[in-house]
Amino acid sequence: MNIKAFFLAAAVSIAWLAGLATPPAARAAGREVPPDALRCLALAVYFEAGSEPHAGKEAVAHVVLNRAQHAGFPGGVCGVVQQGGEQRPCQFGWYCDGRSDQPTSARMWQSAQEVARDALAGRSDDPTGGALYFAPARSKRPSWTQRLTQVARIGGHVFYR
Repeated sequence: MNIKAFFLAAAVSIAWLAGLATPPAARAAGREVPPDALRCLALAVYFEAGSEPHAGKEAVAHVVLNRAQHAGFPGGVCGVVQQGGEQRPCQFGWYCDGRSDQPTSARMWQSAQEVARDALAGRSDDPTGGALYFAPARSKRPSWTQRLTQVARIGGHVFYR
């Protein structure tokens, strides 16, 4: 490697470490969107609300973000999504069901990533009003929600605080 190539590689590395070379898609509204948080949130949106309308996806994303900011849950988006580990009980059934967490629908994955990116960048409002929990709307109200207040019904979920 010649000296010019060495210094160019060093400059790119330093810029990357300093966050200057972050791809534009990961920078939004002046807020840095960490790649790991983006992936964890997009996976939660994909598996919990992937086939729902946009509002349902946003609602699920905001529940995860609300939990990440609440003292009763692990810090950070990935901490919330992975709470309980890969064995039951866990917070999100898709995470600990023993099956692959690799998205299979490119269209749904793209949509989930866009919703997650906008939520993390502060470009979407919380349609749940601060909800920390959700359950499928198609089933009867789960017993674990009895002490919670229902705050919204969006897409295929009921949201609680």
